[in-house]
Amino acid sequence: MLEVSLDTSFLISFADPSRTHHSVAVDYFRHCVAQRIPMWISTVAAGEFEVKQPISDLPLQNFRIQPYNLPHAIRAAALFREVRGERGAAEDPRPIIINDLKIIAQAVEEKIPLIITEDKNTLTRLVSRLRRKNVISLDVLLFAEGFASRRLETPAQTELRLSDQR
Repeated sequence: MLEVSLDTSFLISFADPSRTHHSVAVDYFRHCVAQRIPMWISTVAAGEFEVKQPISDLPLQNFRIQPYNLPHAIRAAALFREVRGERGAAEDPRPIIINDLKIIAQAVEEKIPLIITEDKNTLTRLVSRLRRKNVISLDVLLFAEGFASRRLETPAQTELRLSDQR
């Protein structure tokens, strides 16, 4: 059965009608509810959301909450080492695993194949880099590509838009 993970940017766009991709977030939400596709919210994303708006503003009865646990932390550390090794960064005495890597690690560890997000700069780039290294097989659905229900079945496929030839 298909399951999806929702990152913080999904939650923010879903909750705020003034956001550019609010309608896309609502469309994915409605589709997942109608199709009974489980939508997971990491406690990491919930904490980020709570900084500016109460998480209780969301229809939590429609989501599954994923606590961040030890196996997730171990996976996040492994992903961090992969990303850091790629950049050749000098050893930091206090390395910090960013929340996007934690959310990715949870999805990978729980075998949730897809994250729906608005974040093309950090989360999507991290997933792409880790996929290129064959470290993960996770896919990302970006809001900027719009809503298309079939993308939930084949997320790696982008929509082919042919220009009108007159």
